[in-house]
Amino acid sequence: MLNPRDLLLIALLGCGSAAVFGAAPLAAWVDASNANGTAVQQAADGWLLLMQRAGLDRPYDSVRREVRDAEAVHFGANN
Repeated sequence: MLNPRDLLLIALLGCGSAAVFGAAPLAAWVDASNANGTAVQQAADGWLLLMQRAGLDRPYDSVRREVRDAEAVHFGANN
């Protein structure tokens, strides 16, 4: 059975993973929001650059590419 401390740890790990591997969509969302041109955008862009330098944007790009390929096969990209 999970206790509250375990649940908190799971939530923090999930948030951390989302922040690391979701840096590109986070930066795109900030660019499209009212936070454009603010310190929030600078932080999101800085975070994205840091994740790109660390090579942690590759898993997101790989999954995104695979989803697009699967959609192309399913919906017939040549139609």
